[in-house]
This record gives sequence, C-alpha cells and structure tokens, in this order.
Amino acid sequence: MTDRTAIEAGLRRFGDEGRPASEAARWVIGEMGDVVPVFQLMTRFFSVFQVPLRALRELENWEGLGTGGPLTDAELDAVIGPLTVREAPLS
Repeated sequence: MTDRTAIEAGLRRFGDEGRPASEAARWVIGEMGDVVPVFQLMTRFFSVFQVPLRALRELENWEGLGTGGPLTDAELDAVIGPLTVREAPLS
C-alpha cells in the first residue's frame, strides 16, 4: 500500500491508540515496502502528528531503517514522544 491517504489514516489509528512512534514507523515501512526513504517517513509523520521537525530528524538515526543508525526503538519513542494526532490536516 503506497496510497498516502491510507498510510496517513493508519498512522492516525496508531496515535489514537497511544502506540509508540517506533511501532508506527515499522508499520509504515511494512506498508510502503522495505526500502522507504526517510524523508517520506518524516513527511507522513509530520502530516499526521504534532511532532517538532527537530524530533522527526532523529528518524534518520533510527536503527529500524536498517542503515546502521544507533538510535534504538526506545530512544526514538522518547525523542518523538506521544503521537498526538493533528486536529486539522495540513493544507
């Protein structure tokens, strides 16, 4: 599934359920294919969640991307914080 709307709807469910950022990111990767550019992942998170850009930049260092990044799931979850869904979509 690479449909942006479907991915973002799925991410909203993760936020509504209070699930961690690392779990949501792994789900996106699974849906979009094993090789997801980090920029696309960051864009989806920014579109759906109220997360500061500096926190999203840490996705580049996350071990879940398989690029040798040092940031563990727990560390990513702490940096990103709770997944708070945006009340109004970005236009």
